[in-house]
Amino acid sequence: MKMQKEEKIVVVLLLMALGSLAVAEWTFGSSDQSTGTGISDSSISVEGHVLSMTTTKTGGNLIFQLDTINNSIFVPSGSGAKDIQGRVHSGDNVRIRGMLSEFNGKKEIKVSRSADVEVIRS
Repeated sequence: MKMQKEEKIVVVLLLMALGSLAVAEWTFGSSDQSTGTGISDSSISVEGHVLSMTTTKTGGNLIFQLDTINNSIFVPSGSGAKDIQGRVHSGDNVRIRGMLSEFNGKKEIKVSRSADVEVIRS
């Protein structure tokens, strides 16, 4: 059975819609509430330009934003926050690897070591 042009378009549109829903669920879906931690085991890698970097008032942790995602990137002080703050600046294009986690009901990317923040172009 040969599909007509319109049928092919409908199939492609349906596949695109399903793909979009899968990405939305992965990005914004609810975390597993049975453990109470709200932490996911999903590793993630993102690239983008650094919009802002701030140090937390207590603990010396680092939080920054990229232009490509709405989630914050969190670097604990024990994971190289000072090292990253010394070599990454606003406007730099960076690649970040971390774990998708949740803090105060919002998803964030938690970096576990300074080597996971790579400056591509400054």
